[in-house]
Amino acid sequence: MIDPAVPLDAASLRFSATGAADGPEPHAPVLLALLRYWQSKCHAPKDGMAGRLPARSDLDPLELRSLLPHVYLIDVLPGGVPDRWRFRVRLLGEKHVEVYGPGLVGKVIDDVFPPAVAAEFNRLYAVVVQRRAPVMNHGRVSWLRNKEFLQYEGLHAPLASDGSSIDCIFGAGAFVGMD
Repeated sequence: MIDPAVPLDAASLRFSATGAADGPEPHAPVLLALLRYWQSKCHAPKDGMAGRLPARSDLDPLELRSLLPHVYLIDVLPGGVPDRWRFRVRLLGEKHVEVYGPGLVGKVIDDVFPPAVAAEFNRLYAVVVQRRAPVMNHGRVSWLRNKEFLQYEGLHAPLASDGSSIDCIFGAGAFVGMD
């Protein structure tokens, strides 16, 4: 469970803004599989038009069966100010529930994490929206009591129902140090 009394090492949540599409590939096999899956769902450019991002409806749970425990979906909500969004947890795979605990689905990031942690998650997801490409991050889960030893690597990729306006983030996390 998230404990605001535990000292926060917000630096452990920092991420590399190098997109997975044009930067280093993930180390964790589950993240590499997720990246390849997302890339397979991207719509190629044609007739001089830009390529279209995959939509949530392009994702097939049967094709993702082995990845589902690691997967999450985050809704991208308008924040009332240009280039300022709010992010709501839509789906969390079993591995995320093991780390963060139950009851997060349907909640906005700002209501789930301590302010410094929420700010870093919001910044991470905003970069995904702005770049319109996958973003990787890695670090230590230092803000959770009795989970400080966990290391993670994450991959976060944009989805757009209309192929252009990003309305969801599809991602996965690989946690090192879990049983």
